[in-house]
Amino acid sequence: MYYYWAYGLTVKSEIEFPELFSIPESKQVDVELLLGEIPNIDLSPGDYNSTFKTISAKEFRLLVPGVGSYYSGFGDRIVLSREEGADWDSLRLFCLSNSFAAILHQRKIIPIHCAAFLFRDQLVLIFGHSGAGKSTILGVMMNKGYQVFSDDVCVPVLDHDSGLVSLLSSYPMLKYWSDSLGRLGIATNQLSRKILPDMDKFGIYFHDKFLIEPRKPIFSFLLEAFKEPKPLTLQPINGIDLFQRLEQNAYRGEYLGYANLKPEHFNLFTKLANQSKSFLIQRSEEDDTVDDIVNLIEAMIAKG
Repeated sequence: MYYYWAYGLTVKSEIEFPELFSIPESKQVDVELLLGEIPNIDLSPGDYNSTFKTISAKEFRLLVPGVGSYYSGFGDRIVLSREEGADWDSLRLFCLSNSFAAILHQRKIIPIHCAAFLFRDQLVLIFGHSGAGKSTILGVMMNKGYQVFSDDVCVPVLDHDSGLVSLLSSYPMLKYWSDSLGRLGIATNQLSRKILPDMDKFGIYFHDKFLIEPRKPIFSFLLEAFKEPKPLTLQPINGIDLFQRLEQNAYRGEYLGYANLKPEHFNLFTKLANQSKSFLIQRSEEDDTVDDIVNLIEAMIAKG
């Protein structure tokens, strides 16, 4: 058996997960990860069911053709079934995203889709849709000496005494498209693996610098790109506009309605909107503005 820390949970796994943070054998296990037959799910009215996906409040099933099937149940169990000939990297990848997201939802936890780095031991969050440049900006900040906290997902933890939200990281892997590697000065021998066999995207592990302790977010930067020409702008954002933009960044948010998490969803993003200084960065997709965006972010966090 292998023991890991992932998404704030202690995981006992039958298979090795090099992406995850290894820990000593533990008697306290939050999630057990097994290879085996996918259980049947008893559906109730309002549950979602299709050939490829089933979602209820306490169970989740996913079929990825050519890779395998996945089950997450009752917040404490993941079962994987690998298709014959499928590579293990692909099998683990969909588990790390979909299966763990479902487990968190079943535990009434809503993971947040954002990158994050440390500034004075607190968090600066970078939001944006896939391809908006979060990972590249994070890589530039890392090259400038800032410590990476999370590449893609953070997990909220509520401090009941202060009423504030802290965040945990997910797992220690950065993901970059090949066209970003040269810009960031990443050599081929620094790459840990290819994300998927047919995808031109690569992973880099950072286990030696990974933090499992929660940190409080103090700044949020929301990236928005336009197809038409547009000058790079940064402006403060708050109120309902901020809330609506933040809530769109619930990780695997399309599952939330079936997990009965509307109160938790509203509470989390209300607290996050009130807790951090937030800025909207708008740019044109046609322009290479990564360095300019980094300069804007550095200038704002330096002001405090």
